[in-house]
Amino acid sequence: MNIDFITGPVEEHLRVFESAFADTLHSRIPLAEQVVRYVAGLKGKRLRPLLVFLTAELYGQPGEKSMHSALVVELLHTATLVHDDVVDNSNLRRGASTVNNLWDNRISVLIGDLLFARTLSCMVKLKDAIAMDVLAETTDRITEGELLQIEKAGDATMDESIYMDWIGKKTASLLSASCALGALSVPAGAARYEDMKQFGENLGIAFQIKDDLLDFSGDTAKLGKPVGNDLQEHKITLPLIHALQSAAAEERQQAMAWLEQPVLDDETVQRIVSFVKAKGGLSYADAVARRYAGQAAAILAQYPESAVNTMLKKLVEFAITREN
Repeated sequence: MNIDFITGPVEEHLRVFESAFADTLHSRIPLAEQVVRYVAGLKGKRLRPLLVFLTAELYGQPGEKSMHSALVVELLHTATLVHDDVVDNSNLRRGASTVNNLWDNRISVLIGDLLFARTLSCMVKLKDAIAMDVLAETTDRITEGELLQIEKAGDATMDESIYMDWIGKKTASLLSASCALGALSVPAGAARYEDMKQFGENLGIAFQIKDDLLDFSGDTAKLGKPVGNDLQEHKITLPLIHALQSAAAEERQQAMAWLEQPVLDDETVQRIVSFVKAKGGLSYADAVARRYAGQAAAILAQYPESAVNTMLKKLVEFAITREN
């Protein structure tokens, strides 16, 4: 399934969004203009604006407030990615060079700051205290998620509860905010925005677990990064956590010895991947992702059947069946 198919009911809103996003990024500083244009060109799935428009359409007709909400969540998402690449010392993002790789960390940090400033400007235009509260909570959770990731980097003793807390903060929080803001952007949705907030949380957790699964079982060409990339960055994710907990003491000790190596070569990565598969890590993580996807779908089941409801259900399915 391709996410482009899901955009159908709000395709025109997304088209207008792209133009508005480009205008919002514009800077009179030539260097800044050059970098933000490059960042804008690294177009991802636009999942967060898509969620804003779909959830708004679930309650009514997306309008100017919906557009401001879509800009806020995509600007915030983009700013965090730019800063993440500095923190993670990443050279590639979506198969292309990162800002810090093409320029340097100083430029990346300042461009991230510029994007955060533009986020604040769009937030003010919402003129909605509840929306501001949702976004304040979200930025707090995202930052805590990044710090938790750094704290637990390479910690193979990390348990599932910490992992779930981490992905809830780092990934699900912004998808949750996108859905809440979509509902809040139309009058009929304001009273039920908590439904959409929870829908986005469940969807986000399912989406991130699937991301972590793809690091073990995906296709490098489709992912835009090497399979096992998370392992090489010493990220401990759910498939590995379950495998370590399921393994006998001797097997666990061997796996831990591999993981403790400062640099993991391709052969070691493949050994860990094989270990995770053999211990049921992939099937377990897939089952957990499907459980959260089911919880997201159950929320949608409370709403009347409609074209947009069908697309949201397809988006839930996409989250756990995608290949990139």
